Amino acid sequence: MSRRAGLWLLVPGVVAALVLIVWAWAAWTRPVRESVWVYTGLIAAANRQDVAAARRLCSARYAATHPLSPAPDGGLVGLPRNIHIRFQAWRQGPHVWLCPTNRVGPVYQFVLESNAWRFDGPVGILRGRNQFVPLDDAAVTESR
Repeated sequence: MSRRAGLWLLVPGVVAALVLIVWAWAAWTRPVRESVWVYTGLIAAANRQDVAAARRLCSARYAATHPLSPAPDGGLVGLPRNIHIRFQAWRQGPHVWLCPTNRVGPVYQFVLESNAWRFDGPVGILRGRNQFVPLDDAAVTESR
């Protein structure tokens, strides 16, 4: 076997390995990416005061317990209206949590519902040094 023939066998193997790594990384990060898309869609709907669009992005539990209505100063009552460039999002068990501020502030939960990620409301507050303080009414995610 010549050196050139060996390269023709090695190159496709390396390319296949790289494609597999990229595919695995995309599959692993998909829930977090989709939750961020839902969050930005929710911000856009809130800023337009589009109640119907915002309701479609919320979980059934959140929509049932939090009636959405336009706020007098813009946005929708109870929904966030911005995201910091250095936000933080991560998997927390079967859910995704997102802190839209500069790594200190409210933490929102996203749940997989009908094969789509949905906004499920606040679950706590992230403080300095990544200290998480759960909300009293959240009964933090394991019960859901």
